Amino acid sequence: MKHFTYIAAMLVCLAVGMPTTAQAGPKRDARVAYVLKNLRLKSDVEAKFKPMLEAFLKELSDVKDPYEDLKDELQDAIDGGKLTAAQCDKLFELKQKQEEQEPPVLRKWYAKFKTVLTTQQAYRAMKLSNDKLK
Repeated sequence: MKHFTYIAAMLVCLAVGMPTTAQAGPKRDARVAYVLKNLRLKSDVEAKFKPMLEAFLKELSDVKDPYEDLKDELQDAIDGGKLTAAQCDKLFELKQKQEEQEPPVLRKWYAKFKTVLTTQQAYRAMKLSNDKLK
């Protein structure tokens, strides 16, 4: 019985301490898997790098999401050529804000990646994380 209690407690700890990948959604999960698969890292390096990659993709998503969300919301108006002046201004401003915020995030995470990966691997990881997935 003690073993069962111990195992149950361990499972609870593992579930609580799970990385955000389980909560991040299928798109981010797919991107993490794609990058890791294509980098072909040793298991010890992958274990160190994976949480960094997840945090990077989360931060990058936080920068891109406001523009993408509004663009998705207005997609019918965009396709129909029926955007109002205010909608155009809002889309433009959000896109500009995204483009201003993105480079510092990329530079920060490239430097962090190089603490675990070789420079070549860090560069490839950044490139792979930007690939279009089907």
